[in-house]
Amino acid sequence: MATVVKNQEREDVRHRFEWDAENFGGIYKLERSRLSRWFNLVFRKAIFERFEIAFRRAGDVKGTSVLDIGCGSGVYAVEFAQHGAKRVLGVDFSTNMLRLAREEAQNERVTDICEFREGDFLTIPLEEKFDVTIAMGVFDYLSEPLPFLKKMGSVTTGRVIASFPGHSVVRENTRKLRYKLTRRGSVHFYSREDVEELAKRAGFASFEIDRIPSSGGGYVLIGQVGGP
Repeated sequence: MATVVKNQEREDVRHRFEWDAENFGGIYKLERSRLSRWFNLVFRKAIFERFEIAFRRAGDVKGTSVLDIGCGSGVYAVEFAQHGAKRVLGVDFSTNMLRLAREEAQNERVTDICEFREGDFLTIPLEEKFDVTIAMGVFDYLSEPLPFLKKMGSVTTGRVIASFPGHSVVRENTRKLRYKLTRRGSVHFYSREDVEELAKRAGFASFEIDRIPSSGGGYVLIGQVGGP
């Protein structure tokens, strides 16, 4: 029964990103109306804050390889390519999101650096390891986050960077209800202690946790694989 539930949760999340790909991809670009731009910057401020944290914490990525799990519309992947990464692999299970990602890479002329692959990260075969692996906005939807985080470490030689939504009295309950009513799948929230425990159990050589400044914004985990 547990497997059936997890499969259904995964399918609900995939369904959400299939039908809402265009809107979700537009959050980062802010190319729509002034009202939409204002709404995103006010109520989705954490998305932009974790974006800034991810690139600051990744450091100098020139000449490195990057794995972007749950790459969505390719915003992070393309940005890493523009920052000098020599190879970026984006993995996502949404066909529509990957279509947007490939279009973004083509528009920004980084198709020689960015590759996008459809599939579930936990089951997709990966024959290489990466200097940096990120998962931004992914752990929101994982009922069992530890195996996911462990696999991230297993395919990484340097840094693992992942975001975790934090508890918020108002936003947490509102988001859970909204997702339930619109069949977007379950959504999960974390305390700092939850993230610390996951990092310890994942076996990182060392780790740090940055707080996303927005109220209820959550945390970004920066885990080091191997030596500094």
